[in-house]
Formats: sequence, C-alpha cells, structure tokens
Amino acid sequence: MAERRSPGLTIGQLITLTFGFLLASVVIFVFGFWVGRDLAERQAAKQRDVARVPVAPPGPEPTRPVVAAAATTHPPVAVAVVPTSTPLPVATATAVQVARATATRVQQAATTPTAGGGYTVQAYATNDMMRAVMLSKTLQNKGYAASTGTKQIGGVTWYLVRVGRYRDRAAAKAMENKLRSEEGLEAASVTAQ
Repeated sequence: MAERRSPGLTIGQLITLTFGFLLASVVIFVFGFWVGRDLAERQAAKQRDVARVPVAPPGPEPTRPVVAAAATTHPPVAVAVVPTSTPLPVATATAVQVARATATRVQQAATTPTAGGGYTVQAYATNDMMRAVMLSKTLQNKGYAASTGTKQIGGVTWYLVRVGRYRDRAAAKAMENKLRSEEGLEAASVTAQ
C-alpha cells in the first residue's frame, strides 16, 4: 500500500522558509538604514553649502547724533554694589539707572558701525528665509547691528545676513574675525558696499 502524504509543507521546509524570511527582513532593514543615512548626510551637506554673494548697498541708515555724543562726552560711571537687603535710596537708584543707561549707550556706540560706510560683513547666506531672519535676530539680541537682505542669482533667491557698515576695511575685518571666533560664523566675510 502506498503511503499517503498530507498536502502542505514538512517541518524542515517550514524552518527553512522562516529562516529565509527573517534573513531577507534583516537585509532589507540594514539596506534601508544605510540608504536613509546617506540621504540625511547629503541633505546636511547641502545645507552647509554657503554662498558668498556680493552685497548691494542698503539705503542710508538713520544717524543717532545724541547717542554718539552722549557716549563720547560722558566718562565711564562707577557703580557701587549695595547689599540687596538694604533698600536703595531714590538718589542712588537714579544714579545706578543713569550709569546703566550710559554703559548701554557706550556699548551700542562701540558696536554700531559708522553711517555711510564702504564695507560690511556678510555673516551668512542661505536659501532659507527663516534661518536668515532667526540668525539676524539672534545677532541683534547680542548687540550686533545685523540686518537681512535678498539677492537673486540664477533665478534663486538668497537671503543674506549682514553686520554693520564700516568706513575702513580694518574695522570690517575686525568684526569678521569677531563673528568667526565668538559666534562661530565661519562663512563671515568682508564685502564692499
């Protein structure tokens, strides 16, 4: 009598099929991870590419003769440290406020470039408007005279972050070096207006 075989797979065939499925799944997962990482690296490299674009001269900046005069005519004011447990008299509090205002004006005058200058520092150029605006705001909050502008090159809009306007190249170069060392903006460069 002939032996009857049941239709279906044997245990050995099931084990082989399961092992093959698991192996194929692992290979597909590893390949997908590798391709995805490569795409992420390409995207990051594309975002790091920065163009040095010549800057068109902006319109005239408003001058601040009162701030500049106040900053240069007043000597630095010494501020006394008073313990916080003792309330400040009104005259001392007013003197401290004046000293802080004067120090702020002096700092602004030191970081404010001269009006009508022939040079500026291009800190960054990008295709991303939000990135340019955020960088400009960050620099302004740190006391830099930062602004944004646009430039069309080959049908592509570039958003430029510029810092200051300077009469001589040496002052602009000093700002470039400061942006590179203190702010980490390696793409900063001096451009003529």
